[in-house]
Amino acid sequence: MPLTDHPRFGQWCNTLLDRIHSRDLTGYISTVVLNEFIHKLIIGEVAQKTGLKTGQVIQYLKRKPEALEELEAYAIVDEVDTGYDLVILEVTADIFRMACRLMKAHRLMSNDALHFAVMQKSNLQNLVTNDSDFDGIEDLVCFL
Repeated sequence: MPLTDHPRFGQWCNTLLDRIHSRDLTGYISTVVLNEFIHKLIIGEVAQKTGLKTGQVIQYLKRKPEALEELEAYAIVDEVDTGYDLVILEVTADIFRMACRLMKAHRLMSNDALHFAVMQKSNLQNLVTNDSDFDGIEDLVCFL
């Protein structure tokens, strides 16, 4: 399934990625987001192939790690990494420390705080997300 075939968000994502590719917008993504993305893709793909519930996939993969060898998820992440003209932002020790402070200050979970810290370090204010945990954070504009 192509990356942007999601029934609810697919067309919106296609439009956004087209605007980034045409350089109308600059798109940023962090290594944390890429990691979350591949994790969810792998869980979903293995669940679909095996008929397992998503909550059962991790234990299945621990028993059968060979199931990780041939997955479409790798190609999809490679496509995002190389084909969408996104700027990839890294997470450093300083960003991690900032995230720990942001967790407390904004009552965020650890990965959400890392996303926010990466954005702050890079002077970014616009976030594409369907996660309501970011609602109400001052100086952060959420789309989607």
